[in-house]
Amino acid sequence: MSNKQVEVNIAGQPYRFAIAPENEAALLEAVALVDTQMNKLRNGIAAKGVERVAVMAAISIASDLLSMQRKQQAEGAIPVDAIRARIRELNDRADEALRQYAHVGTGTRG
Repeated sequence: MSNKQVEVNIAGQPYRFAIAPENEAALLEAVALVDTQMNKLRNGIAAKGVERVAVMAAISIASDLLSMQRKQQAEGAIPVDAIRARIRELNDRADEALRQYAHVGTGTRG
């Protein structure tokens, strides 16, 4: 199966990924999460360097993941309700990011 070229924007910067078509939805969800986190951080800090914001966003996302893993280990079970709530939140963020960037590649703004 051949890869598909997908162009996305993260914090106003274009990025192109070559991915298998069945992975496109997961990529777009991840992009939306990173973009949302970077924009939230960029708006809240004095230093606006993209690299600094990207690192801060990555740490924030990793911290959330590690927190969920620690909670799972402490409880000895998968926190299904917490995961479902987090997935709903991430889906909402992804929907918002996709609405914001729907015009990318179409030549129109929305």
